[in-house]
Amino acid sequence: MLLPCLAAAADPDPQALVAGLARPVPARTAYTEVRFAQMLDRPLVVRGELEYLGPGKLGKRVDTPYKEQTTIADGQVSVQRGTRKPREIGLGQVPELEGFLRGFSALLGGDAAVLAQDFTLTTRGTAQRWHLSLVPKDARLKRRVASIEVDGDDAGARCFGIVDADGDANILLVEALASAELPKPLTRRNLEITCAGTAAK
Repeated sequence: MLLPCLAAAADPDPQALVAGLARPVPARTAYTEVRFAQMLDRPLVVRGELEYLGPGKLGKRVDTPYKEQTTIADGQVSVQRGTRKPREIGLGQVPELEGFLRGFSALLGGDAAVLAQDFTLTTRGTAQRWHLSLVPKDARLKRRVASIEVDGDDAGARCFGIVDADGDANILLVEALASAELPKPLTRRNLEITCAGTAAK
């Protein structure tokens, strides 16, 4: 399991909630990612495995519908599609991406102090069914990413959502939801309802 259980609380404190997500590395989880983009006729669904190996070290493997491996470590991003030669870029060349990845790494590592340096954290719900919203503080990052949205329950995180500034969104279902049947029709609203664990109205 990627994320540990959270202690019950009537009104989750964002700092305590994030700190409660920490667990020993390496941490791995299967995921299903649904990408909603204006340029796509329909949502794109990909499946694979996420890996957290410590601060600043992330891995994302895509198994279907294509093969791809993304590795982030030592200030470098490496992306390999199929058997092609990996493409590499230094995070220092893209400061806003560096801030985003630092924040996402801090989120997976349960480092609330580092996360709060780059994002404004707010929560709603309870420890049994909670939602965490992270809004970038850096103006450059805001031009790309509007927010990171995390849904979870007392068993840990259920979904990670990345909302782009232009309205596009990627929603990753993890842990038990990674193998769950996707809602029909597959709309962003229906998927957010699934992540929240609430019934449609």
